[in-house]
Amino acid sequence: MISPFGPRAEQFAAGLGDIEAIIAEPDRLFHAYVEAVRRRSLGESFYGMLMIDSNRDRTMTTLAPAVIRDVPDPDERRAVLRSVANGSITVNEKAGPELLAEPDVTDPGMRGAAGEFFSLCPALLVRSLTEYKRVSKLVRRPRPYELALVEPVVPVVERRATVRPGIVIWAPERDASSVSLHAFALTEIHANITLVSADGIVRPGAAMTTYRAGDPRVAEALANATCVVLTDATDPGGAVAFARQGYGIVAPVSSGAHEFVRNAYLYDPTAPRTLHVAAMMSLGQPASLRRLPPAPPRAPLRPALPVAAAEAPPATIVVPTFNRRADLERCLQCIGAQTYPNVRAVVVNDAGDAVDDIVARFPFARLLNLEKNGGVVRACMQGLALVTDGFVQFLADDDWLFPDHVDRLVTAMLRSGAAVGHANVLIRYVDRVEGGALKTTGYNAAVFIDTATPSETMVSTPIAGHALMWRRTLFDEIGGWREDSDLADQEIQMRAGQHYVFAYVDQVTAEWRIHGSNFSGKINAGAEQRRIYEELHPVSDRPHLSQMREQVLAAIAARPPGFVFQPTILVLKS
Repeated sequence: MISPFGPRAEQFAAGLGDIEAIIAEPDRLFHAYVEAVRRRSLGESFYGMLMIDSNRDRTMTTLAPAVIRDVPDPDERRAVLRSVANGSITVNEKAGPELLAEPDVTDPGMRGAAGEFFSLCPALLVRSLTEYKRVSKLVRRPRPYELALVEPVVPVVERRATVRPGIVIWAPERDASSVSLHAFALTEIHANITLVSADGIVRPGAAMTTYRAGDPRVAEALANATCVVLTDATDPGGAVAFARQGYGIVAPVSSGAHEFVRNAYLYDPTAPRTLHVAAMMSLGQPASLRRLPPAPPRAPLRPALPVAAAEAPPATIVVPTFNRRADLERCLQCIGAQTYPNVRAVVVNDAGDAVDDIVARFPFARLLNLEKNGGVVRACMQGLALVTDGFVQFLADDDWLFPDHVDRLVTAMLRSGAAVGHANVLIRYVDRVEGGALKTTGYNAAVFIDTATPSETMVSTPIAGHALMWRRTLFDEIGGWREDSDLADQEIQMRAGQHYVFAYVDQVTAEWRIHGSNFSGKINAGAEQRRIYEELHPVSDRPHLSQMREQVLAAIAARPPGFVFQPTILVLKS
């Protein structure tokens, strides 16, 4: 199923067929982000696509009509338009290079949200490699992707031999004023020029014919045309559709048309001369198709478990709990929804209210009741003592695993032989409401979406504690989590990172749920981090690491009291 957000997204989705994807225009990014969270929380695999315009095209679409309207002399117009391309003009306090920078998501908040959206998507959907290169600037590292080529329906006509060149500017979804630069760029070509636009408005003084898209006379113009000038700066589909009929093809350099069309001549939307030259070259050179990409798989592919389900080693989730019955029940529900075939749970009741009735409803879980409250780390270690083989993970009773979490991590560890595996974690901000239910108030997918080298583990890592899966035997070798450390998850990563490979699954598979009672907001992180650096894991012979550690301590000291990471996406309270 495709979830489209925005009219262009809906139109593109209509040509894709049966595929799992979220496709959105930038102004609908919030809705796409929330939908990505919903789908991942169900363990779904899907593609993500943002239909980001070319900033160069957008800028000239805005500026060119004003220049053509206000500058009557054609030569002076060309000089003004050139000044935009070479950066010698300033508009709204932005110089040319800044105006034309790619991609066209210039607001820092929007850029961050776009990058997080892509991180939430198991793979990207792009219309060309050119587009992939552009949107990759918004993510921390390259993401898996598939090419999706959708050809629009264009008139199929019987071509005629002509004694005068014919050029069609193809802009059926844009109004005539938005392609005024294209019309102006071709004014010195002595040819029959036809503009096909959404409104069919003729610009005063234009030496061309203008038709509204769908006008029957468009077919006549195409029958007499030698080349077609495409105006869509991000989609190569139109170029492919016309290349099938043997037209000369002129397309924006950002469209990716040259990847699929042989002898496609490209132009820079900021430079009218390049369009003129490309059109002249295309008049004598019909285009042809290169090998087109196959349709993408229905959903992003993922590695299969390398052993039969009956032979899958146990993966045990240790869940410490204390007086949060509703949270515990939700937590066990998410463990029970795991797609991995051999999941177990050990619930450690840290001397809190009885939870025997809750645990009894989940056959895969066993309960350990402690007589005295000793804290989260001690409870985890008590639970670990009951795990004898396979893999183990620790999960707070108010956090959440997506259904494919265990499957993805164990698969990676079995395939690689790694003793540690981890994935990415989404932060969900919640408020407690009546009855113990949780209400979402925001999201952040920018903090826990990376791995760490052994040297980096000695400073700080972006790996959340419950993102980690461990081979049970590892704790026999390096020991367990330190009960005397409030940052035990960071401290044990320092020990593990010096001896073991971390198999990294670059997918969001879990949630850290932040609310007012989170323990992490109450500890003295700075003092504990310094103790870890100076007492537990000193590095006297690595000055660069020592400098990085001081930077971390300074950053912690600069945080406001009760600091938690801030949401990128806010959900309005009703």
